[in-house]
Parts: sequence; C-alpha cells; structure tokens
Amino acid sequence: MKKRIFYWISGRNVKKPIVSDIIKSYDVDVSILKAKMEPSEGFLTLELNGNDDSVLKSVDYLKEYGEVEDISQPIQKKEEKCIDCGACIVHCPVGAIKFEEDFSVAFDIDECIGCKTCAKICPTKAIIVHDL
Repeated sequence: MKKRIFYWISGRNVKKPIVSDIIKSYDVDVSILKAKMEPSEGFLTLELNGNDDSVLKSVDYLKEYGEVEDISQPIQKKEEKCIDCGACIVHCPVGAIKFEEDFSVAFDIDECIGCKTCAKICPTKAIIVHDL
C-alpha cells in the first residue's frame, strides 16, 4: 500500500523521532516529500509504503502526536484547456507525466510529488497542482 499524507506536529512533539519510530516499529518505508519544521510546529508531506496493516498502524501512530490528512489527488488536468503540447512532460522531475498512444498527455497521480513545475510551464494553464 502506498499512502500520501499531510502531517502537522505541534511544538511539544517537534523534536521527537516520530518518523524514525514508524520506520523501525512498523517496517514502513517513509519518503519525506516536503517538510517545514519550526520550534513551534512542523508540517510534513509524507509517503508511506508497506503492507496495508503496517501503513494503517503507522498512520494511527502519527495521529498520537499530530494531525493527519490524506492526499487524494495532487494533480488535475483541465481537459478543455489542455492542447497536449507536452511541455509539462519534459519538465517533470519524476516522470509522472507521459504521452499516451494517442499523444494525449496523461498524469500518474501516484508518482506526482506536487512540485508544481508542470503547472508553471504549461502555456495554457491547464494544470492544477494542489498544495502538498
């Protein structure tokens, strides 16, 4: 199971090794996609990978120290605006955008990291990237 979440930690928990704990305790791979840590609070975008039970237990553990919100879909294409030019494809750092066989542009939401590079480069502003 692969799950992406927003995670907010209050100041009293900022210095605790929470991410390290879930890696060791639940055998879950954790990718930190974004992080902003301050003495008073922390905001992280995490991707958890592992078996279903381990990922769900990891999320429960995270909830003990902060707030968790699922990320459902980081990227959207406005079909009516997209001209399938492919400008976004060459600028995607993780290869989450590809041409289909019919040369239409397709997004792999499981691979998108929400960097917004595609949205910035799109000449018709057909891409919406939700903040991760």
